[in-house]
Amino acid sequence: MLTSFKSFLKKKIKERKHPEARPFVSYNYDISLARKALGKKFPKLRQIFHINKLFNEKERKIFRLSFLVFLISLIWLGLNFVNNNRIEVPKNGGKFIEASVGSPQFINPIFAVTSDVDMDISRLVFSGLMRYGKNNELMTDLAAKYEISDDKKVFTFELRKDVIWHDDQPFTAQDVVFTIETIQNNMVSSPLNISFQGVEVIAIDDYKVQFISKEPYPSLLSSLTVGILPEHIWYNVAPEQIRLAQSNIRPIGTGPFMFSRLTKDDNGHIYTYELKRFNRYYRELAYLDEFIFQFYTEYQGDAGSIQALRGKKVNSLSFVPKQLRDKVERKNINIYTLQMPQYTALFINQNNNVFLKEKSLRQALELAIDKDRILREALSGEGQVINSPILPGFLGYNSELGKKEFSPSSANDILDKTWTRVGAEEYRNLKKEKLLKEWEEKNPSTSSTLMIEQNNSTSTEKINKELEIATSSPRQQAEKEIDILLDEELSESQIFYRKNKENKFLEITIVTVGTNEYQQAAKMIAGFWQEIGVKVNIKYVSAKDISRDILKNRNYDVLLYGEIVGSDPDPYPFWHSSQAVFPGLNLSSYVNRNVDTLLEQARGMTDDLKRAEAYTKFQEILLSEVPAIFLYMPTYTYAVTDNIKGINTKKISQPADRFSDVTSWYMKTKGEWTFASKK
Repeated sequence: MLTSFKSFLKKKIKERKHPEARPFVSYNYDISLARKALGKKFPKLRQIFHINKLFNEKERKIFRLSFLVFLISLIWLGLNFVNNNRIEVPKNGGKFIEASVGSPQFINPIFAVTSDVDMDISRLVFSGLMRYGKNNELMTDLAAKYEISDDKKVFTFELRKDVIWHDDQPFTAQDVVFTIETIQNNMVSSPLNISFQGVEVIAIDDYKVQFISKEPYPSLLSSLTVGILPEHIWYNVAPEQIRLAQSNIRPIGTGPFMFSRLTKDDNGHIYTYELKRFNRYYRELAYLDEFIFQFYTEYQGDAGSIQALRGKKVNSLSFVPKQLRDKVERKNINIYTLQMPQYTALFINQNNNVFLKEKSLRQALELAIDKDRILREALSGEGQVINSPILPGFLGYNSELGKKEFSPSSANDILDKTWTRVGAEEYRNLKKEKLLKEWEEKNPSTSSTLMIEQNNSTSTEKINKELEIATSSPRQQAEKEIDILLDEELSESQIFYRKNKENKFLEITIVTVGTNEYQQAAKMIAGFWQEIGVKVNIKYVSAKDISRDILKNRNYDVLLYGEIVGSDPDPYPFWHSSQAVFPGLNLSSYVNRNVDTLLEQARGMTDDLKRAEAYTKFQEILLSEVPAIFLYMPTYTYAVTDNIKGINTKKISQPADRFSDVTSWYMKTKGEWTFASKK
């Protein structure tokens, strides 16, 4: 190729021996430079330009085009080389800000289980003996390794020796013992207490700890994902004072991030909570410098969390309600749909409403609910209809158990046996009559007695007229107020109501969290029940107040709520009678000794087949008595801006598990040669 170019160049020099087109000086100079280029493989740029002067116009265009193709090819080869041999890798740095609806109360793993906000922060600050990986697999964390005895009663853990607390104190087995014994202390009232009943924990030495269970306890490993507390911080705090300690908000842990600072509003509510990377973390260090939580009171509106995400004021939204997903979806926002073992149900509290003690009523209420429609309209179809507390994919699950066809007519047939139908107008009149009677009992008239005593000479007829004038005005006012009340309470769509033999009307109140998903589901359920004659009230409570105001005292007729069952869904904490009071998770306050026995036995079984049989019997008893109506299993939706990379989690046991691979998340990158990294 080079030889042919030289021949071409010699030819062009010969042609320029007759300098008609150019001045003689220019000719000689061009020839001189061109000749110098002949003996070189790579001519200088100055020489190339003068070679161009030897060409005619057509040749010059061809040369320029060829040279352009050459340059493009060279650039392409260079880029291809870079692409093949250089990659973008994570780089330390960046401030990650997450929006959450709610407010933290206990950044303490032994209390945090009742609040998603508390759990989120606790998961970043604290570590457990075990942890869940990005695919929801159970892995060692603070534990280096462990052994389980053949009878599944003794669990021996060897601890990592490279772990320190955020205040630079060493982590030891005594911290583990202290944490578990604190959970077991009834004065502390930890919701995790049930997970460690009948379990003794012993520190064999500084880096070896042993758990001894009275009965086989194969699911203990999943309970040991709880964060471990530092004994040197908490040992001098009295058990009854632990919930009041400052360390609940300014914690010391061993996790990848450590407490930095917090800010409060004028009412004392925390609205930002800042963590920073712990640079002496025992596993791979996080790339992110800071992890900040920004708290909001609502999703929508100018001051809502969704607007903050769309306005790039935050990098993520901790939970996206299904109804608001279209408000969040944008080109610069990635939506992660995570599988999570959680069920949403209507928990029926028979102790709070005497009507609900009737098994037939509870059966009718279940038949009247169209679960498929709730899933379709309240969750946009993102989830799965369920009929029992054992979820798909877990031991003991049977798709046919508890399955009932939606049938309002069957529900009406059941209620017609014990509850009389009352037309809307008749119901209104009877209700008004009852309320007026109650008003009269609270406001007895003493006017006649006084008037008679004051003026004995006044005729009876006059006294009666004066009494009528004196008493008619307040009664009329009360009647007007009752009419207004009934107008607000009664639904125009409800055709009839129901009353029993004691002339008491069938009335039920649904309590739920005021999120869009629950609000929509509650309204739909109220509509279903109204069709069978039930008077339904709905009460909404904020997420941050639900535990304190509602769950603690079991203050509800029916609770629409979700429970996270975890990767090893042991039903014991949710349905054993010992958990019927707060902080237990038996939200229906359900008591059945046969169920208790089955759950106790199943917990200690090492044979999966026998354990599955016990769970089947448990479900059969539970579903026949209808202490709850199981609705659906939702998915967890997490929204993150597209400048955040490294998120690979697919399955989670609870919302906080989305941080299982948080140390791999990054915002900044740098280039790295692959051939250099292989050396």
